[in-house]
Amino acid sequence: MKRKRIRFFRDNIRHTFILYAIIPTFLIACLCMGLIFGIWQYSVYNTNLAANAKVSNVLQKVVDIYVNEASNLSKDVTLITEPINTDKLVEIRRSMYKLFAETEYFAKLYILDEELNSVLSDNNHMPGFLVDNSCYDWGIIREIREKPQDISIKLATEEGRILCIGTGIQNQGSLVGYIIVTIPADEFRLLLTQVSPQTVITDENGWIYLTNNFVFQDELGRFVRDMEYSEGFIKYQEKGYYLSKSKICNDNLQVYTITSNGMESRIFYTMCTFILFIFAAIIIITYFTSRKVAKKSTRDISKIAEAFEQVKKGNLDRYLNIDSSIEFKEIGEAYNLMLDGLKKNIKENKELTRHVAFAQVKQLEAQFNPHFLFNTLDNIRFMSKIDSEASDNMIIALSTLLRYSISNAEDEIQVEEDMRYTESYLTILKIRYNRRFTYEIDLEEKVKKYLIPKLMIQSIIENAVKYGYEEVDTLHVTIKGFEKDGNLIFVCKDSGGGIKEDLLKQIRENLLQPVNKTNHHGIYNIHRRIQLMYHGDYGVTLESKLGEGTVVTLTLPIHMNSDI
Repeated sequence: MKRKRIRFFRDNIRHTFILYAIIPTFLIACLCMGLIFGIWQYSVYNTNLAANAKVSNVLQKVVDIYVNEASNLSKDVTLITEPINTDKLVEIRRSMYKLFAETEYFAKLYILDEELNSVLSDNNHMPGFLVDNSCYDWGIIREIREKPQDISIKLATEEGRILCIGTGIQNQGSLVGYIIVTIPADEFRLLLTQVSPQTVITDENGWIYLTNNFVFQDELGRFVRDMEYSEGFIKYQEKGYYLSKSKICNDNLQVYTITSNGMESRIFYTMCTFILFIFAAIIIITYFTSRKVAKKSTRDISKIAEAFEQVKKGNLDRYLNIDSSIEFKEIGEAYNLMLDGLKKNIKENKELTRHVAFAQVKQLEAQFNPHFLFNTLDNIRFMSKIDSEASDNMIIALSTLLRYSISNAEDEIQVEEDMRYTESYLTILKIRYNRRFTYEIDLEEKVKKYLIPKLMIQSIIENAVKYGYEEVDTLHVTIKGFEKDGNLIFVCKDSGGGIKEDLLKQIRENLLQPVNKTNHHGIYNIHRRIQLMYHGDYGVTLESKLGEGTVVTLTLPIHMNSDI
């Protein structure tokens, strides 16, 4: 089996830098260039198609409107069979001006009889392509004669290109006249200035009706035949273009939009070549300079590795003294701080373990010592005779509390779950003391998901009950939980007799000591446990006045389950 080659750390740094920094950066740059190229091509494509659609839609709309007018007029045989009076002429002209106002594109209307004579008295000038006798054999007249019932669309030439829309007037199946609408190409010239790509409008034979491009024309003024069948990105005369085509007016007209992209393509490819050259130079320079840099930067690695090896063996007295560079000096100082922190944490963990164990044992002893259990069981026996429902509730609460107290739950538990078991304890107290004991719990909704040490709230309540009844017959306990200034606060207030001033001072001073020097274990163990667990300005504060009760405030950091 071939063994894997092990390199020096400095070589790994160099290879890692090249492999995971330079090469990915190069690939990302290429990807970005490809993305830019794709976006640019899409922009060309989208702009081109949008321009084509705009021109095609406007032209189609205008032609459709005038086609509809010609079709309506062709149904009126009286235009040929009877002289057109002034009222009829005004009506026809008014209809044409209305269409002009609607479309904003002017068109002329011609109504001819079978001999190509105008029947409109105000048509003084007739275009040559309508009155020449040879028109019978070509153009729009020939189209109408062959299919008088259809709408014909043809191009004509007379001082510029003219779009002709025509149909026949029939009387009992015989052609008796012609309806012809003409639209000069200049009417749409403004439309072509509103789109950025170059545009060519032709008939089905390639004859150009209107254009703002003079590249794609042959000697006869037709659209280049090869281009009629090409679409997409093309090359013409060694230049790049994007061409799109639309057929409108029942395929009688074709709209071509042409976008030049030759210059942009050359700029893009030149940029790509330049970037490739720059990255190649960077990789070559990096390969030779990284060796020297890696060697210089790893001189102190062996010192650090040896120091960690000593820590691994349990030696926490091996400190580092490195000043070759700011970075390694900071690593050495951080390592030395780590050793001090490890020593401190080991010491505190031992103390925490001792205090946690002591606190848990004292809680269990205080809660479930034989006196508490006997009193509770006597109450259950007594209540079972006079109030079986209360007896059942007391048994359930005691069972729940015992099971929770001896369970292997985590040191921290959600507030809502801990309060659920705490209420079991309060239920037992409520049944035992009856009207002599009342309580109230007020928790903000958001704090219910926070984590707190197990059995801590119950211990504070227990302390309030234990000492609260010394001077009074009835006791009311209020527990409030809320968030304030980024901390989790619990306030337990009782209406008991309170604490004497000298004793209160002694308890407060004892909370500041690392070792408990009094017989008051409950509050001190809670405070010390919090201090050791969270290392901050957290713990227990105590306020009390004789005859007014006691207020215990518990301050904790906000912890949440990572799954929430």
